[in-house]
Amino acid sequence: MGNISPYNLDPAQYTFPSPLKGWENHAPPSDSKTQDGKSYDSPDNSVLSDAYEHFVLPISNGGRHDSQLPGFDVHVYFNPQDESQVRYAKDLWTRIRLEFPELKIYPLHTIPQGPHAPGMFEVALFSPHQFGAFVSWLFVHRGPLSALVHPNTDDELRDHLHMTAWLGPEVPLDMGRFRLRPVCETMDKRAGTVTRIVDTGFEGKTVKEVRQIK
Repeated sequence: MGNISPYNLDPAQYTFPSPLKGWENHAPPSDSKTQDGKSYDSPDNSVLSDAYEHFVLPISNGGRHDSQLPGFDVHVYFNPQDESQVRYAKDLWTRIRLEFPELKIYPLHTIPQGPHAPGMFEVALFSPHQFGAFVSWLFVHRGPLSALVHPNTDDELRDHLHMTAWLGPEVPLDMGRFRLRPVCETMDKRAGTVTRIVDTGFEGKTVKEVRQIK
């Protein structure tokens, strides 16, 4: 379905706290194994992770009727020039509307919508339970189509480039449409440049720094 976007996110612009932050003083897990002798035994399972009920910050935890963004968006792509893909996409869209009415499901588009290549439809997920049920279902039912799964945080560029999962081959995205945070950069391999936001500027006018890739 085409080459992937030439815009690449430089992970060096972000810091990644230790996954053990907040758990440093917790007793270490046991080294005992289960009966199969391979997996580790976890006898204390009385308290489940909060991630079963709420998305981890900074992922949005907005509800279906809130003005806040949903936790995750799923974009399902199809080739509008391929009749078999169009037919499959319409059938899949209809099935999703019938089987998952609690989700927010948007219309099918056959022309570009925002950064997304044509044909696409979007499904919004609002809880970890919806995410687990729908994404696992989509693994089986996406057929020949590709799907992008991404969270909604305060950083659109990172959401679409770094915090992503693809079901099937990647499709082109126009990353130039996304706003950049002051710590974000975009790299344009075709132009050989890197654009960085250095300040939000006076009266909201963004100050950009563009440099050539050496």
